[in-house]
Amino acid sequence: MILIIYILIFCILVFVTFIGFKAVGTGIEAKKRNNSYKITKNIKKNISKDLIKLDKLYRSGAITKKEFQIAKDKILKS
Repeated sequence: MILIIYILIFCILVFVTFIGFKAVGTGIEAKKRNNSYKITKNIKKNISKDLIKLDKLYRSGAITKKEFQIAKDKILKS
C-alpha cells in the first residue's frame, strides 16, 4: 500500500515538474517576442523625437532650410 502511494506521489511530482518547465519555456519565448517589438517601437519613437527636435531648430532659426532638409533626409533614411 505504501509503495503505491510513493509511486503516485512520484508521478504527480514528475507531472508538476513537466508543467513548470513548459511554462518557463513559454515565458522565455514570449519575452523574446516582446523584446523584438520594443526595439522596433523605440526606433520609431527616436525618429519622431529627432524630427521634432529638428523642426524646433529650424523654426528657431538655428539652422537653414537646406540644413533642415539634409538632416531630415538623414533621419528618415536611417
